[in-house]
Amino acid sequence: MMRKILLALVVSVVFISCSSEKSNEVLNIAISQDVDSLDVMKSTSRVLRDILVGSVYEKLFVLEDGRLEMELASSYELGKDGRTLNIDIRKGVKMHDGSTLSPSDVASSLNRYIECYEAASDMVGDARFFQTESGVFIESGNPLFLFPYLMASSPQSAVIAKEGSLKENEYGLVTSIIGTGPYVLSSFSPGSAITLEKFDSYTAYGDDDGSLCGYKHAYFDKIVFSVVPDSTTRRLGLERGDYDFINDVMSYDIPDLEKNEDVRLLGGEESGSIALVFNKRSKLSSSPDFRRAVAYALDYDGLMRACYGSSGYNVHSDYMEKEQSLFSVSGDPYLDVDLKKAEEALAMSAYDGRPFRILTSNLSNLEKIAVAAEGMLRKVGIKVEITVLDWVGFLEKRNDSSSYDMFISAFSSVVLPTMKLYLSSSYPGWYEDERKDEILSSISKAESIEEAALIWQEAQHYFWHEVPVIVPGHYSTVNACSATIDGIIIEDGNHFWNAKRKT
Repeated sequence: MMRKILLALVVSVVFISCSSEKSNEVLNIAISQDVDSLDVMKSTSRVLRDILVGSVYEKLFVLEDGRLEMELASSYELGKDGRTLNIDIRKGVKMHDGSTLSPSDVASSLNRYIECYEAASDMVGDARFFQTESGVFIESGNPLFLFPYLMASSPQSAVIAKEGSLKENEYGLVTSIIGTGPYVLSSFSPGSAITLEKFDSYTAYGDDDGSLCGYKHAYFDKIVFSVVPDSTTRRLGLERGDYDFINDVMSYDIPDLEKNEDVRLLGGEESGSIALVFNKRSKLSSSPDFRRAVAYALDYDGLMRACYGSSGYNVHSDYMEKEQSLFSVSGDPYLDVDLKKAEEALAMSAYDGRPFRILTSNLSNLEKIAVAAEGMLRKVGIKVEITVLDWVGFLEKRNDSSSYDMFISAFSSVVLPTMKLYLSSSYPGWYEDERKDEILSSISKAESIEEAALIWQEAQHYFWHEVPVIVPGHYSTVNACSATIDGIIIEDGNHFWNAKRKT
């Protein structure tokens, strides 16, 4: 099914020629995974966001060092105790089809965003945006103080698209990609490459300061993202000069790359987490006692080391990254392996010896976490079956609740706990819990980040007790680029609109 979706997307991509003079100057990027679709509002792919968000699509707001900044918005105002939000948009912004960005484009985009994201719909309730003369307006029965932050955060892609391009195909995905960014989507070959071309009519704004909200230059005529799943192939390609940038550098490659004067390493802060997500619809994983048994039996450092080697990660089981310091919580009862407690919890779960089915992908060594977990669980008498698929196959299989008991994946950093996808009752894992819903609703209705953080302090302990998910640690994504390339922005993802080749 997923392959059919990708083929449908290829057929439907709008090809737009945007540059009359071509110097054939190309930025070549090797990415570690294929994308499951081009619908950035529905895809969970971090790589797809790196490709499209900011370069092809833009948003009303972005986060800059944790601060809310305006991108396509020119001003905004909260009223009625935070229950109304009025947003004016920048005037004269050109879209990739030559039209001017209109309030109806913005309203339609944001309303689809609300429908796509449970965290957004929980926050606004039944309210939806409608257009005004200068922008959009929404009025909710709930406080909207945190809604601009939600729209700004990368994993929840509140991108603004041409209203007519939001029509969905038979699979519920948009296939016409028309935004306002400095690059347009030129071609898409599933499993092979995605190509962007410079948009000569881009409406520039902001200061030339290299920030997320700064002037976007688009120095290259083309950016080609080649799908290269093997980390060694990516590294060798960078060293040969085939690629100007590679993502997801493995920790064992870092020492050699550090010695190479022709290469620069980029990144290093916590940018997401590894999550072992229990399928609460399966007989085994529906038991909290069984989930606790698994949690007690696992060596978190051993799991992370199996994937990342000796560096590139931190072991802490907070759902939130350390960069979101207000949401930092300590006290996970499972941080230290306790085989006795694991055996006691397993006995209470009435485990009958059936295989515990773990689903994962071969993306960036994630399958090695499953192999390490199998050895740890065997010590307490839990039999394990592992299924390893490529990324696209994994995403499709993950939707079948009858096919596994737990899946392993990586999740990007978010600004609010409500944006953690695995806490959603509709996301694979299917975490249905009334207390959880009350907690997330309270956070959504908070009148400040500080108030939301106080609620989360208690909530994190509740989730540790219930164990819907195990977070063994957080990864620090390291990327690498040619020393001849400047201007790549590494914040809330990888951004290439100001990348240029040194002369």
